[in-house]
Amino acid sequence: MISNTTKLKLREAIESPLEYCSGAKRKQLLVACDKLLDEISQELFEEPCTNRMTLRQKVNSTSSISPAVKAMKSMLKNLELIYGKDYRDHSKEIEKFLTNDLFHFLKEIDRE
Repeated sequence: MISNTTKLKLREAIESPLEYCSGAKRKQLLVACDKLLDEISQELFEEPCTNRMTLRQKVNSTSSISPAVKAMKSMLKNLELIYGKDYRDHSKEIEKFLTNDLFHFLKEIDRE
């Protein structure tokens, strides 16, 4: 479902979440997350991800109760935290997203 290069970059961010909260590393994280969403959309719906919210709506409308889908729904719900563009410091939210939501999602898809 998800390429090894995407998983590797996301795991790097999970292992060092504070490094990925700002600057160039945060931009790398955003690119990896965009790639993740596109790969998920291609796998599940056979079309590229054109919009994060549309993908979230499609995933939420699925009736699957597998742990991987539940983890994906939680991850997609909290994904917007890393895309915040206001002037607040989003470090805590990004760190929580990486170490909780994204970690659990990758763990579940590795089981399948």
